[in-house]
Amino acid sequence: MNLSAKKYEIIGLKDKSQEIIEEMQLSGVAEIISLDEGEFTDGDLKNKSSVELKLAEMKFVNDFLSRFEEKQGFLSALIDSFFPTKDKYDLKQLRNLSSEKKTDELVESCNFLEKRLNRIDSRCELLEREIEELKKFSGISENPFIDFENFEVFIGSIISDKKEELLNALKEKSIFFFIRWGGEEEKKNGFYMIYPQEEERLVEIAKSVGAVQESITWSRPPAEIVREKREELSDLKKKREEIIERGRELTGEIPKVRALIDWYGWELEKCEALESGKKTELYFYLQAWILEGRAEKMEEKLKKITPYVSINELEMRKNESPPVLMENKDLMESFEVVTGVYGAPKSDEPDPTPFLAPFFAVAFGLALSDAGYGLLLIALCYFMGKKLEDARAFFNLFIIAGAFTVLAGLLTGTFFGTDLFAGLRIVDAVSDPIEVLYLVSVFGLIQIFVGLLVGLFWNYKQGDINTALGSKGGAVVFFLGIAAFAFTGRAPLLIGSVILMFLLNIIFSENENPLKRLLSGFGSLYDLIGYFSDVLSYSRLLALGLATGIIAMTINMIAFIFMDMIPVAGLNVAVAGFVLVFGHVANLLINALSSFIHSARLQFVEFFSKFMEGGGRRFRPLAKKGRFVEVIKK
Repeated sequence: MNLSAKKYEIIGLKDKSQEIIEEMQLSGVAEIISLDEGEFTDGDLKNKSSVELKLAEMKFVNDFLSRFEEKQGFLSALIDSFFPTKDKYDLKQLRNLSSEKKTDELVESCNFLEKRLNRIDSRCELLEREIEELKKFSGISENPFIDFENFEVFIGSIISDKKEELLNALKEKSIFFFIRWGGEEEKKNGFYMIYPQEEERLVEIAKSVGAVQESITWSRPPAEIVREKREELSDLKKKREEIIERGRELTGEIPKVRALIDWYGWELEKCEALESGKKTELYFYLQAWILEGRAEKMEEKLKKITPYVSINELEMRKNESPPVLMENKDLMESFEVVTGVYGAPKSDEPDPTPFLAPFFAVAFGLALSDAGYGLLLIALCYFMGKKLEDARAFFNLFIIAGAFTVLAGLLTGTFFGTDLFAGLRIVDAVSDPIEVLYLVSVFGLIQIFVGLLVGLFWNYKQGDINTALGSKGGAVVFFLGIAAFAFTGRAPLLIGSVILMFLLNIIFSENENPLKRLLSGFGSLYDLIGYFSDVLSYSRLLALGLATGIIAMTINMIAFIFMDMIPVAGLNVAVAGFVLVFGHVANLLINALSSFIHSARLQFVEFFSKFMEGGGRRFRPLAKKGRFVEVIKK
């Protein structure tokens, strides 16, 4: 069901504004409208800044301590990223948590630990870099930086294979130089060269051969310095481990910190809501979208806080479109997952969820079309739904889709790529794909016809009679003509439906000009090409079903080949079993994803276009819906 919202003004006692906004959050039925002329005081800004600071501190602590959490497995982490588990708190517990002095101490501890860790990491990085530079000179035991009056020192490194080439190049130009070689490190040799000041060309010669000048000096033997730096590095790493261990000890505070992230997020939302309105010395004024039929009940709750509060309906401005909320119950709620991918309908359009539900389930079943895969999908999603209650609607969608996959598998007689249910087979997609093509085409015709009927009814309900009886009514007549022709084989019925469609489009055209009316009739004939194109799109269900079945049969063949190839009894069974399990699970996951995508595409392109445009804005109310916390009411 598509719930629309109406525009209201809320006037209340300023001293009770925080309590009123909190009750609105708990109700979850009002979306605040930001007023261009909204105003706020220095006190408001101070309060908001304080909340923003607290929120930033909790996020910092969460990010810092998360580094020391025990890492989840890949699958657990993936599931948690989409369906995080939430701790349950009531408001009193959250308020008490936000007032605890321990949180301030925790922030200070994390700040202190992070600063120490950063200093240690920076120092370790510097030491490791210096050690790497000095290791090339570890074979040198003296300090070349003696105060020679007429000599200079060049410290460099060169590829070990070019040592001789460097010496020969230097000897060709001068004999007045001295070289001492260090140790070899990663096929490079460090060295220092002492040369007379007037022989500066020796430096250029060394560089031309491939020597690299190093920006390093030492006053003691490099090996001794490296040893000292390694000892310091070892001590620092021990201190780093102590900090990490302290961080691990503090990870027990993470659930509380994440609860406070949600809490301060809601407090910030309250501040921003009040900023969106106006204030006087005694009262505050807000505007909000409130779900239709919920304003009176919310006003009753607010009056329990203070009698000085009022909610009054306002007229919408021209071209102002209210947000919408799709609300469906029980199993139908699961199909909102599909609708949500497309987006929200406009406020004057129907909620497409109830209409797409049966067609999506059937299309998914036909696309996957293996009874074994359907049963496996049901089992997996049932298990996941039990484990992740917050995501139950998501998994229920695939349980329903899995049930229709089982039916489709019985229809085609396939079970994990075998003919186990061949006796129940009605159609054979592999040996007779044309028969299945007829089946999916009929399915497409029925869905498009239903889409046109929904569009006709909705246009009529909105008072758009011309569209309802013209383009939509003509198309409905044409599809009825197709059905009549299919059942009777009488071509005049089909031709008559085309002529009637042509006339309806002319009669109910919105154009006053007779020529334009006639053109709109011919335009409806052109639309027939689009309808045939829409029906042909359903052939993708045949292609997907064939792909799933053929890959499943291929996996079985490969498993049996391994059984015959491996001579060791037991081992051949184990290998074949692994191929079957891995292959069929992978095939299920890949083709279930393809079935979802293509079945959803049929809804979005071929079905929705017959009765809605979409592009509406989702209703985003003030609500205490947290990322980490679920608020329980006592």
